[in-house]
Amino acid sequence: MDAKATHFAAKCTARKARLLRPLIIGKTVPQAIAVLSVERRSGSVATVKLIRSALAQLPENSAVNTVISDFVVNEGPRRRMFMPRAQGRATPILKKTSHLTIRLKLN
Repeated sequence: MDAKATHFAAKCTARKARLLRPLIIGKTVPQAIAVLSVERRSGSVATVKLIRSALAQLPENSAVNTVISDFVVNEGPRRRMFMPRAQGRATPILKKTSHLTIRLKLN
């Protein structure tokens, strides 16, 4: 049995969230949550919430036997703002987001 959860427009860049992928692929859910809880990267909190959301779709007491089979990170929408600068100029600021998708596989 598989479970899938998606988080759209997570407030972390896709490039930084992709660094979490090799840390959790192939690990059980308790191991992945333990690794992500001590990780300081920006997408780790959103990823832990996403794992728990996908785990809620599975039967109870299946967290020990569940393995993270896939973690996909895509770019989300960019929020564009402008910062006022000297002499009437403006500098663009891009707030990047990402779409996170995780798949759990029950052993």
